[in-house]
Amino acid sequence: MSRRRPTKRTTGRTTHGRKRARPRWRRRVLLGALGMFGTGLVVFALTYAFARIPEPDEIARAQAVAVLDHEGRAIGRFHAGADRVSIPLGDMPDDFRNAVIAVEDRRFHSHSGISPISILRATFRNATAGRAVQGGSTITQQYVKNAFVGNERSIARKFKEAVLAMKLERRWSKDQILEAYLNTIYLGRGAYGVEAAARTYFGRKAKDMSLPQSALLAGMIRAPESYDPARDRALARDRRDLVLDLMVREELLDSSDAAKAKRADVKVRKRRPGGTAPHFLEDVRKLLETEVGPRILYGGGITVTTTLDLDMQRAAERAVRAVYDRKNDPQAALVAIDPATGSVRAMVGSRSFARLEFNLASRARRQPGSTFKTAVLATAVDEGIPTTDTYRAPAQITIETDAGPWKVSNYDHADHGRLTIERATELSVNTVYAQLITDVDPADVADVAGRLGIISDLEPVPSLALGTSGVTTQELTSMYATLAARGTWREPILVEQVTDADGTVLFEPEPAEERVLEREVADRVNATLQGVITEGTGRSADIGRPAAGKTGTTEDFRDAWFAGYTPDLAAVVWNGYPKRKTLEDVRGISVTGGSFPAQIWTAFMREALADVTPTPFPAPGPRKDKDSRSTTSPSPVESLVPSETPTPIKTPTKTSSPSPSGSPTPTPSPTKSKSPTPTSSPSSST
Repeated sequence: MSRRRPTKRTTGRTTHGRKRARPRWRRRVLLGALGMFGTGLVVFALTYAFARIPEPDEIARAQAVAVLDHEGRAIGRFHAGADRVSIPLGDMPDDFRNAVIAVEDRRFHSHSGISPISILRATFRNATAGRAVQGGSTITQQYVKNAFVGNERSIARKFKEAVLAMKLERRWSKDQILEAYLNTIYLGRGAYGVEAAARTYFGRKAKDMSLPQSALLAGMIRAPESYDPARDRALARDRRDLVLDLMVREELLDSSDAAKAKRADVKVRKRRPGGTAPHFLEDVRKLLETEVGPRILYGGGITVTTTLDLDMQRAAERAVRAVYDRKNDPQAALVAIDPATGSVRAMVGSRSFARLEFNLASRARRQPGSTFKTAVLATAVDEGIPTTDTYRAPAQITIETDAGPWKVSNYDHADHGRLTIERATELSVNTVYAQLITDVDPADVADVAGRLGIISDLEPVPSLALGTSGVTTQELTSMYATLAARGTWREPILVEQVTDADGTVLFEPEPAEERVLEREVADRVNATLQGVITEGTGRSADIGRPAAGKTGTTEDFRDAWFAGYTPDLAAVVWNGYPKRKTLEDVRGISVTGGSFPAQIWTAFMREALADVTPTPFPAPGPRKDKDSRSTTSPSPVESLVPSETPTPIKTPTKTSSPSPSGSPTPTPSPTKSKSPTPTSSPSSST
């Protein structure tokens, strides 16, 4: 007897009228969601119940934080007392308060600590832009972050921040929250709070600020350094005008008053001199704001021990001033690193912090010119190419690349016949290094440079041999410090330790350390670079003790470098103009790596190492060649050179080296392509 199947109906019942069982996975998902929701409610309730909100007068007011060098000598202070002056909300102009609310949190007076609408709007805008362009935090959340929970980037911190913001709203009035916020926000130049900022930027009390000044200051809250008129007046003006427009939109300002305010000039006081190592201290401050948070950093009672050596820092500053003491002189940057530890011992970020706060030593990426030939040399030695190998060294050479012909010429336009790699390094011969990087592969050079200490992106193209990818002075110093340490890279560090008033360690870095080159390879590179100072383009950098180094000058004399080191200390000096003005006429000469930069380096190193016993570099051991290359065989790249009359092989004598000043040879400008752009003009670097 056959059974009749039940007929399916859209009601979800069988023909017998019984409900079909729901799939198990749906029940599991529902139960899981309910469980997560319940857990979230419990966590929220516990966090809310046990979170303690201090009263306004309990919040620690800033005290100056002691900053010491590595020997415990005072080098500066982070102000969180003298530079944070608390004033009543009534002493803050209405225009300033309204401007802050308009630009930072227009629903401040209506939300309960968090603003779901602002969060959703910010999420949408950030997702659309593909990056963070707008924040969703309320003024209350921003204050909680600065005063209680810190800057840690985590979901847990954001959750705690939101809970505390909601609780704060129930304990404090809106006026109390706004007053506390405006007395603690960082507004650049070391100023915390509106009163300190008004005195810093305008030389007046906060209550005396005009409408344009109030709008300008309110606009700087998001990024004080970027919107400082001293750095970019046009950007600061645009930001101020945006704040005025927002005030009009929120009906906090009449449109005619906004129009009048927009016509006002954007004027602020000049920056105050920064004292000893101002750029270094600013980098330390930014580092610690991330590592320990503003609440601890500016809470008072902590001690920051840095890696700086006060004597070396003063020597660096004196060396720069001794060479460049005129108003129109180029800018200079200097970084010195201890190869044994990676500690930054000295840093000069510009000739004057008061005139240029931007740190040219750690933040400006400039083309390194022929100082980057060292990375090619290290790669070649690491791959087993003897430095006694010879290459043709014509005045000009053309190499075919995937992007077309790459034409390279020597700075002196001289045909050097045939040179060993050692001699080509001493004379900084471009046509030899154009062939050498092709032999070892530009990608290998970029890899070795990265292992040695360069963290900037490098284009793996043949022109990399001539320093066409931008790097910072600090990165380049790290690379040369790795060679001074015989192939051991140590992460550069600025801070040794942060302790509180009881001596408890709050922060202590654990810098990375790695052997990136065999000692024999580093020793061979070091021996070759010693010849640059004794017999080559860097002879003006002779400091009377064993030292190695390399000169570098980029295309059109836009950047000039001297990178040098002893077994005890590595230092790199950069000279140039931030806005790409050339160095072709500085005190009647074109600045090269072997001129003013080498003079600064020499003056610094002689003073910095005056009390240090000279240490010789270890002599290179037997070569461990990785192939059977012949030291007399022609380079494979020679087949890429246009046919011409063969040049007899000849070994140059040491007397053929150029003058001590070392003529520069401009480097080609970097390209966005993965290989050099074809050009009919010669490229050169020294």
